[in-house]
Amino acid sequence: MKPCLTVLLAGVIAATFSATSVAMPSAAPAEKGPSAYPMDCAKWKDKARCAALNKDIEACRDKIDDERRECMRQPAPTAKFSPPKPRDCSTARNKELCEAHTSALEACKDERTRADHRRCMAGQSQAQAPAKN
Repeated sequence: MKPCLTVLLAGVIAATFSATSVAMPSAAPAEKGPSAYPMDCAKWKDKARCAALNKDIEACRDKIDDERRECMRQPAPTAKFSPPKPRDCSTARNKELCEAHTSALEACKDERTRADHRRCMAGQSQAQAPAKN
């Protein structure tokens, strides 16, 4: 009697799977093209960059493959950057270091972007670093 039950069970399972595979409607063909959604800028540190990326996503929505990559690689407009203000070196613990930092800030005040400013400050700091014995 056990072989009869296993055959019956196998038949029920086969009928179930064959019925569900036939009864399931075929899905409509997927739309060709990317489906990127605009990002939520509330959690972003640089809100201007997020907004620019959202604009790029909307502008490049109808493009695919290489065209989309080229469209999305457009440089994002940078937010206005204002360099930090020099500190008051009269109350600093290390006056030499403070004065070196202030002169580096003065030398790098014309940099337009944060990355360029940091690069300039690093170069100025290395050039003005006091020699250690």
